[in-house]
Amino acid sequence: MAMINLKEAASRFDFEKVIPKANDWVQATVDYEGRGAAELRYPKATIAGPFTARFDEEGTSQIETVFDNIFPHDPGYDGPPIALLCGATKTQSGWGFGGMDNPCESLSFETDQGLFMSTGKIDWAGMNFGTQPTRLRFAVREGKLETKNASPAKFFAVPLVNCVAELSNYLSGDHPLRIYPTPALPEDVPEDLKSLARMTANQKNSVLGFSIEGNLFFIERLSDYDARAASLRSGATRRKITAVLVGEVGASPTGTLAELRSWFPFDILSALSFASGSEVGFPWIEIRDEEGALIRRLHGGARMPSFFEGDDVFGKFSRPGAGEFITRFMALPRERRRLLQVVMNHALVGSLGPHLFLYDIVDHLVRALDTLCRGHGLMQQNLCAGLTSAAQDAVKSITADTTSRLRQLADGASQAGNLSDYRLLKRIEGRAANMGNSENMLGLAAVDLLRKWGFPDVQIIDKVLVQAGRPDWAHLISAYRNDTLHEGHLDFENKHDAAEVARVCAHLKDALTRCLLKECGYSGTYESVLRSSYGPQNVDWVTPITDSKTLGF
Repeated sequence: MAMINLKEAASRFDFEKVIPKANDWVQATVDYEGRGAAELRYPKATIAGPFTARFDEEGTSQIETVFDNIFPHDPGYDGPPIALLCGATKTQSGWGFGGMDNPCESLSFETDQGLFMSTGKIDWAGMNFGTQPTRLRFAVREGKLETKNASPAKFFAVPLVNCVAELSNYLSGDHPLRIYPTPALPEDVPEDLKSLARMTANQKNSVLGFSIEGNLFFIERLSDYDARAASLRSGATRRKITAVLVGEVGASPTGTLAELRSWFPFDILSALSFASGSEVGFPWIEIRDEEGALIRRLHGGARMPSFFEGDDVFGKFSRPGAGEFITRFMALPRERRRLLQVVMNHALVGSLGPHLFLYDIVDHLVRALDTLCRGHGLMQQNLCAGLTSAAQDAVKSITADTTSRLRQLADGASQAGNLSDYRLLKRIEGRAANMGNSENMLGLAAVDLLRKWGFPDVQIIDKVLVQAGRPDWAHLISAYRNDTLHEGHLDFENKHDAAEVARVCAHLKDALTRCLLKECGYSGTYESVLRSSYGPQNVDWVTPITDSKTLGF
């Protein structure tokens, strides 16, 4: 493209026409207000009056009423209203107080937006009475706002809490739920300025796109994302809506959360959290029509994590990046995704940082490793099977000799009537007979896992450890696993070196990341915690000639 004089270009075309304008339709707080009723179970009664409800991005929900009337369903009830609220029971002398436990069965009220109603269990959240009007507060496990919009459902929209994922895709075409719709080029753009006008129009065209069963999903940041992310990273807030996930519902049911759960791919959140290094949640889910107008808003089952910044797997320059990873992850069978979800959740929390004690980080990483190894059926090892023929023959000979001697000891104890020794010796004999066969050791399983994916890490590391007179990598990992599991911590004063543990954690996190990417069939680049200053790395960046120091050893 030839050099363009911007001042001269602006004199020939008004570039304001193609500057993207924010479409701030995502709400961080939703409020409902109107008149309605709550139904009590026993004694049966109806509370009628004005209700208000508020749900916010911090995960706080508040539903309350300063009611007008309480109507008992029993025409013979003549006690005070407060007795009904407290679960009054009938006695010989009339009505008495219950245990503050008259359950609320349902709640609904009409608002200017539509009808808000409970769709799940309701708990009492408090009440106050006395000189002030009696105020009742409710905690609704699940509820929804049903608007008067009778159009068919087209899209779902999920506000994302604490999502700081890098965006690496453009979205072509119009979409009613874009935060920054890309302006179409007007007909009066001079031919020689079309490229500049197109660049201007697309300056905010940045999304994270992926597909599930052929359907397009995208994530876009809110217009004030920078301020929201800065608030999270500074510690000023723990939860902020930072982006929105949008996709099509197809023919799937969306009337209630129960219906949504039957098909909605909630495991996207685990993949997105792992990819971005921060656990992602949501406060509610919206169902919208083809024009983007709200049909209903579903409340309940919210996932509201506190923000911490772990290791982002896909940085700004990783290609093809998080979108490709999520697409491939979601293409896996459901049972496989469920397993990998557990691994990703542990691996995410296993990022080095101030959010946990170091031994807790070790614990999460070895749990992730254990889960993945079990998922591949690697936890049970046949030790002799991995030896050369000569070594196998030698082990069999030693085993047979040892077993024979132990049997003689056991027989001698039996003949002497020492049944206590006999019982224990027979147990030792049984173990000796199988000492070259079955083993259940995480470190050895991890060696097999890395070998399965063609990663040469163990061979590189073991050369250094063995030369230094240290246990090999398999025994090192198993020792850390056993100490954190059985002792509940690592003893940095007398037994463990914190610097070495941190290096082992970094390597484990990177190895787990590569295994997870391979599991999903991802073959692009990612951000390695071992090469954080070197930019994106290929999944197979570790080769037999990689320096052990690069791996932390």
